[in-house]
Amino acid sequence: MTVPALPLADPLALRLAGRPLLLLLDVDGTLSPIAERPEYAIVPPATQRVLVELIALPDTYVAIVSGRSARDARRLVGVKDTWVIGNHGIEVARPNAQPAARRDVVQYADNIREAAERSSVIADRTPGVIVEDKRWTLSVHYRLADPAIVPALSAHVAEIAKQLGLRVTLGKQVLEIRPPVDVNKGTASIALAQSLGALDPGGAVFCAGDDRTDEDAFRALRLALPAAVTVYVGQDDAALRTGAEFTVNDPDEVRELLEGILDRRRSLVANWR
Repeated sequence: MTVPALPLADPLALRLAGRPLLLLLDVDGTLSPIAERPEYAIVPPATQRVLVELIALPDTYVAIVSGRSARDARRLVGVKDTWVIGNHGIEVARPNAQPAARRDVVQYADNIREAAERSSVIADRTPGVIVEDKRWTLSVHYRLADPAIVPALSAHVAEIAKQLGLRVTLGKQVLEIRPPVDVNKGTASIALAQSLGALDPGGAVFCAGDDRTDEDAFRALRLALPAAVTVYVGQDDAALRTGAEFTVNDPDEVRELLEGILDRRRSLVANWR
């Protein structure tokens, strides 16, 4: 069954009318178009503007939920007063504050550093492979590599992780090396939503993402709050298997959707007064 495109009609808008409203937004492929290299990604100014205006409304929170480090995700989005969940939930930053990593991952810092060094050796001899060291996790990107090398690359990365007592998870043309800790975008999103009261009666949650790692958030949120609005961003076959309720095609449509939420929210706020 194809996931339906998202209509911001009255029944759905009602599900987003709660107080508070928490918007959980992935970055790459969701707010920003996918770039060939992580450092080339850009969040368009029009998207930044709508985020700024959403944050300015009462009882409305924006949280960036990314596989990037929290600092890098905040830099890329370029909007003040956002919450940031970085490294797939391993670190969290309050608005305009420094990120804090979970205590149970600190012991793996040396292991991740060693994994980065070993993976970089492979990347140096494999055209198109890029290693992104995010301190608490590590990404081995192969978007620019010959697809024929992916099986061998995956095996090498899995062996590195195994030797260092780490885990490997799959993303969109990326291998993620992480500490063996049971945390992901889902657990982190639920924790933040609970702390802000968005899972309480009367609260509302919106979540958008494009990657396999966002599926953890979709599943967890729909279980914790059936009225949560979850949106897969993309046009490939993954949309047929996503745990999200709805789909949009690309970051431009995400921005348009956020603009619609903003308009509806402004009308609600006017009535609150």
